Amino acid sequence: MEFNSTIELLKADPKSKAYFDSLPAAIQKQLLDRYTGATNLEELRAFGDDLRTAFY
Repeated sequence: MEFNSTIELLKADPKSKAYFDSLPAAIQKQLLDRYTGATNLEELRAFGDDLRTAFY
């Protein structure tokens, strides 16, 4: 079983969850499917910004 630290981060950190919730659904899905290693808000933002650039 693969550990998804992004999900754990979203459960534990309200600021990360708020950022995640502000993202479009397509980017949220990609973060959960492909960018599973975010361990803090800065990493989550870096992954999210990368995906925003790719999508838009």
